[in-house]
Amino acid sequence: MHVVFTENFNWVQPGFTVAYKAGHHVNVTRACADEAQAAGKAVKATAPKRERADGKKT
Repeated sequence: MHVVFTENFNWVQPGFTVAYKAGHHVNVTRACADEAQAAGKAVKATAPKRERADGKKT
């Protein structure tokens, strides 16, 4: 799921922590996205457009 973090967010799991910075637009697991959105630190976003091999947008 693609999200944009509106504030810094640490996703803490047993054995590891992932730190996301405010302003990052990333693809994260649904569990991470749900926790960040519930905390008010991320909003759902659309996936960025990909370019084809010839440089045109798909």
